[in-house]
Amino acid sequence: MQDKSKAKHRYQKAKPAGLYTSNDRQYVYGDNTPRSKGRTTSVLFVILPILMVVVLAGGFLLGYVTYQNQNNQKENPVTANENYISPEQQKTLYRIVSIADPIDRSYVPDTVEYKGIPVSEMMSNSLENLVNASVKDGISLSLKVGYVSYDGQHTMYTDYVNDLLSTGKYTQVKAESIANRKICDSGNSERQLGLLVEFDCDDKEKFNETEEYRWLDKYGAEYGFMQRYTKANEQRTAMDNDYTLWRYIGSDNALLARKLGLSFDELIDYLES
Repeated sequence: MQDKSKAKHRYQKAKPAGLYTSNDRQYVYGDNTPRSKGRTTSVLFVILPILMVVVLAGGFLLGYVTYQNQNNQKENPVTANENYISPEQQKTLYRIVSIADPIDRSYVPDTVEYKGIPVSEMMSNSLENLVNASVKDGISLSLKVGYVSYDGQHTMYTDYVNDLLSTGKYTQVKAESIANRKICDSGNSERQLGLLVEFDCDDKEKFNETEEYRWLDKYGAEYGFMQRYTKANEQRTAMDNDYTLWRYIGSDNALLARKLGLSFDELIDYLES
């Protein structure tokens, strides 16, 4: 008796050697027939372009977000002293003003008033934090002078010269020489930056003997302030020591200067080296 299963297969075409695909249904598949790779290849041709598009789109989006963040930072005003300092503001923060390196009359900083006294907005928050912290420690710091304009500085200078002349002890040349080491004429003072503040006291020469000065000396750097003119730096600055004049330079810089034992001028040399 003839085997029906063999008879059934006798008239069917034999599958050529090679891979089977989904279109080869007319052939008889045995258990050892190789699996088709046709569908896998088709799927890969579809998925790979999609993945490439997704990767490229993600890279573009990341680059765009980074670009926008950088632009926003450049355009944002200073909202808090330590949060953002633009390149131009940083130049001002590090600016040294003196007879040898004067500032132009046209320079006028953005200022705000702190208890009725104009100061640079770059340091206004830090100044307020400084004073508030001193109050918590039982210390009362009072501001006497902040920003002084070009013309206002000339008025301060001439008033000082006239006070010296009124004593009858000094010639015009001598009086101006003394004034240049104490006050400075227009364009030669950092008061015009709005970053130099003068604290009020009964006796400037003995301010270092007060609790206010000792507190400033201990904690001022934490708020970005350092004494601008010291005895050790008189030759470099061509200014007499003044315990009441403190310069804002930012807390990181002030703490670094204190750690290294540097004056403001020496700190700038260090940062530029």
